Amino acid sequence: TDISFLTAFNPTQETQSSLLSFAENCLYCHISAEPLPGEDYARLTGCAACHSPLSPDGETTHTLTTAISYTQCNTCHNRGNYSLRDMQYHPREDQYSGRLHEYYQPIAQFVRCEYTLDCIDCHTRSEVMGDGDIHNNQDEIQYVQCRTCHGTKTELPRSYTIQNENDPAFRFALLNPVIDLSVGDTILITEHDEPLWNTRMLADGTYELFGKATRQRFVFQPVAGTNCGQNPDEQESHYCHQCHAVER
Repeated sequence: TDISFLTAFNPTQETQSSLLSFAENCLYCHISAEPLPGEDYARLTGCAACHSPLSPDGETTHTLTTAISYTQCNTCHNRGNYSLRDMQYHPREDQYSGRLHEYYQPIAQFVRCEYTLDCIDCHTRSEVMGDGDIHNNQDEIQYVQCRTCHGTKTELPRSYTIQNENDPAFRFALLNPVIDLSVGDTILITEHDEPLWNTRMLADGTYELFGKATRQRFVFQPVAGTNCGQNPDEQESHYCHQCHAVER
C-alpha cells in the first residue's frame, strides 16, 4: 500500500470521551494486553495468546501449538460488536452453546464449512499475523474467499504440484502432522501463492482437506462442472450465502 506509517494515538491530547473509550476497549484484544476478566476471555498474552491455549480449568503448561481451535480465536473474536452510533462495545447477549452457536451471532449468515472447519483451516498465517505491510482496510489483508478452495464456474481453484522434498508445505505439515504429503501431490494455494498444505487433489478431481485442529477429513468438489448459479465476479461470502446459508 502507499501508507508508510500510522500516526500514534496520544490519549493525553485527546478530549473526546467516545474516542478515549474506543481506544481503551481496543486494548482488550491486542495480544500484548491483559484480557478481560471471565472464563470466556481467558487467554495468555503475546505469542501464547494464540499458540498456548488454556486447559478447561484455566491452567496451562509451557507448550506451543499450531493446532489452534476456534475456541482460542473466540477469546477475542465473536464476543460482540462495536456500535458506530455510540462508539461503544456491546457484548453478545445471547446464551450460546455448542459449535454452531458459538461461531456466529444470531444476525450472521454462514455456510456449513464456515462453522464445521476451524478458523485456521481457511485463514492463512499472513491473514492472521499480518504480512509486514500497513493496509488501508481489512479487505486488503483478508483475501481467502470461497473460490480459494472451490474455484468458479469457469476456473478450478489455484493449485500446484509439489516438486521436491524442500517444498515449504512439508515444513508446515511437519509442525502439525494432520496430512501425509508426498512429492507429486497437488495442493491448493491462495492468490498470494501460500500453500494450503492441509489440502490435496484426489484422482477423481475432488479435493480433501484435513482439519488442523480436529484432524477430521473433509472431501469437497470444485464449482466448475456443477449447476451453481454464481457470477464469477461476485466472490464475497455473502453471495454464496444467498443459496448456501445454514438455517438455525
